[in-house]
Amino acid sequence: MSTDIDMLTQAWRSNRNTSLFLARLEASLDYALQPIVDIRDGTVQGYEALLRGVEALDFSRPCEIFDFAAEIACLPHLEALLHRKAIAKFARLADATKTRLFLNIDIRTLSLARDPLAPILHAAREHDLSPRNFCLEIPELDARASEERLHTVVAAARDADFSFAIADFGQGHSQLRLLYQYDPGVLKIDRFFITALEKDARKRLFVSSVVDLAHVLGIQVVAEGVETPSELRACRDVGCDLVQGYLVARPFTDPGDARTCYSEITELAQRSTSRRGEDADLLKRETVTLTPIRQSADVAEALEIFRANPTQSILPVLDARDEPRGIIRESDLKSFLYLSYGRDLLINPTIDNHLKRFVRPCAIADVNAPVARLIDIASEELSDGVVITDGGRYLGCLLPNALLKLSNEARLRIAQDQNPLSKLPGNAAISDHVTQACGRSDVERAFCYLDFDNFKPFNDAYGFRIGDRALMMMSDLLKRRLDTSRNFVGHIGGDDFFVGLAEWTPDRLEMLMRDLRAEFARQVESLYQADHRRQGYIVAEDRAGRPMRYPLLTCSIAVLHIPKGLSIDNLDLLSNHIARLKKQAKTADSGLALGTFGSADGLPDPVATPVTPLQPSLTVV
Repeated sequence: MSTDIDMLTQAWRSNRNTSLFLARLEASLDYALQPIVDIRDGTVQGYEALLRGVEALDFSRPCEIFDFAAEIACLPHLEALLHRKAIAKFARLADATKTRLFLNIDIRTLSLARDPLAPILHAAREHDLSPRNFCLEIPELDARASEERLHTVVAAARDADFSFAIADFGQGHSQLRLLYQYDPGVLKIDRFFITALEKDARKRLFVSSVVDLAHVLGIQVVAEGVETPSELRACRDVGCDLVQGYLVARPFTDPGDARTCYSEITELAQRSTSRRGEDADLLKRETVTLTPIRQSADVAEALEIFRANPTQSILPVLDARDEPRGIIRESDLKSFLYLSYGRDLLINPTIDNHLKRFVRPCAIADVNAPVARLIDIASEELSDGVVITDGGRYLGCLLPNALLKLSNEARLRIAQDQNPLSKLPGNAAISDHVTQACGRSDVERAFCYLDFDNFKPFNDAYGFRIGDRALMMMSDLLKRRLDTSRNFVGHIGGDDFFVGLAEWTPDRLEMLMRDLRAEFARQVESLYQADHRRQGYIVAEDRAGRPMRYPLLTCSIAVLHIPKGLSIDNLDLLSNHIARLKKQAKTADSGLALGTFGSADGLPDPVATPVTPLQPSLTVV
C-alpha cells in the first residue's frame, strides 16, 4: 500500500499532475480548530482553521503546498477545496452560528480567482452559515498581489457581510498601510512579539502602541501564540482583547473537544485596578446610547428614527453582529427632504436609494482605548463624535461636548497625579501599583522607598532652589538607571521616592540599591561649596536651634522583597513592615535595609541586611 502511495506522490510531483494533486489533498489533509477567546471572561469568540496532515504529502510546512499549487497553476482550486473542508469541520461545532471561523487567504488567490469569495459563500450556504460567521485573514501585501484587486475584494467582502483581519501583524512591512487603508475589524499580533512579552520592554512598548492605535480605530486585537501565564498577563496589561495559543487550548480536530468558555483564562489574567480601567470607566460615563440602525434596513426606517429622536443628529449603522459600519447624518437625508417630492424619492422602492448610499465613515473606538489617544484622533471628527464599542460591538457614542469634557478631565487628572517638580507619578499611581503588584504571585516583586538623609539642614543652608536641584538629580538618576516602561518610578512627595520592581532577586536588589545610593552621593556633591566638599559636612542648626555637623547629602533606602508564589491582601500589614524597614534603614550605618516578606511560621518578618556604609554618622559640633 505504501508503495502505491509513493508512486502516486512521484506521479504528481514529477509530472505536476493537477488532478492527482487535488485528489491527494482531498483524501489526506484535515483541519484543526484553535479557539480565540476574550481575555476578560474567557468566552470563545472564534476559531482559526489550521491545516493538518501536510507531512503525508511529503511537505514540511503548509505554505509549501500553496507554493506548489501556484507553480502548477491550481492555487484557486486548492484554496477553494481547503476552505470547503475547513467550513465543513467548523459547521460541526455546536455553537458554530454564534462564533466565527478565521480563514486564511493566500494573497495570490485574489488576483488569480475570478470570484474568490464564491466558494466560501457556497460552502457556507451548504451548512446553513452566513458570511458574518467568517473572518477572512489577510497577510501582508507583496509584489505578487494587486493592491487594486485587494481593494475590490475587501469592498465586496464588506458588502457580503464578511469581516476581515490583518494576520501576523509585525511580520511584514506593508501591514501599517493595510491597517490605515482597509479598516479591518481584527488585528492579530504575531507570535514573535508575544513571546516573553513580560520580560522585553521594547516588545511591550511596540505592542502597547499598536493596541492603543487599534483601539482608537475601533479594532479588536488578538495576541497570537500565548503559551505562559506571564505572557497572558502581559497581553492583558497592554490591553489585548482576545488571545489564542497553547495556554488557552491546542488545536483540535474533533469538534466534540470544543468549549464555549475557558474560565481559567479569566483567573490567570485577573486584572486589578489600573489606569486603563479608569479610562474605560470615564468613557462609559460619558457615552450615550443613540438609537442605531441595521445595515440591512431601508431609508424609511432611518427617517422614522430621526423623527422619533429629534435631538439625535447621527445614526450609528450596525451589521448583524452589532459591529459599527459607519454613521448616517441627519443633514444628508434632510438635503433630499427639502427637494420637491424628496421624501417620496427617498422611500420609493423602485429607485436606488439603498441605505448604504448614505453611510459615512466615522471615528470608532474601543471603550478600553486610552483617553489621551482617543482625543487626539477624534479632534478631526468633532462634528460627529465617536462611536464607542465594547469587544467590537456597539456600546454608544461620545458626542462632541463629551469629547471636550474628557479632554479637560484628562489634562486635569494628569496634572493632579504627577509631582509638579519631577513629573513622576504621584501617590494615586503609586497606590495603584502597590495594590496590583500585591495581587500577583507569579513573579518576585519589590517595593523600594528612598528618603533623603539630612535634607532639611541642606535646604536651610543652600536654599530651596538648590534643594529642588537635588530632588531632580534623584528623579533623573532613577529614570536613567531603571527602565520605566517595565519598572515603576514614582515621587511620593518632598524628598521621598518610590520604585516598584518585578523579577529581581534579593541579591540583585541589594546591588542595585547600593549602586543607586553611591551614585546619588557622588552626583549631589556638585551642589556643595568646595570647602564643604573638602571637609565632608556642613554646619547647620537643628530643630532646637543648636549648631550641628551634618554629613553631605545621601539617602536611606528601605526595600521590601515579596517572593514568588505569595500574594498579599492585608495592605495594613504590608504598611507596618515597610515602616519598620524605613526605620531600620535610617538607623543603619549602611543606610539600607532589605527584608523579605514571609517566614516559615507564616508571619511576615522583614530583616534588615547590612551594607557597607557610604557616609559617617551624625555628630554634634
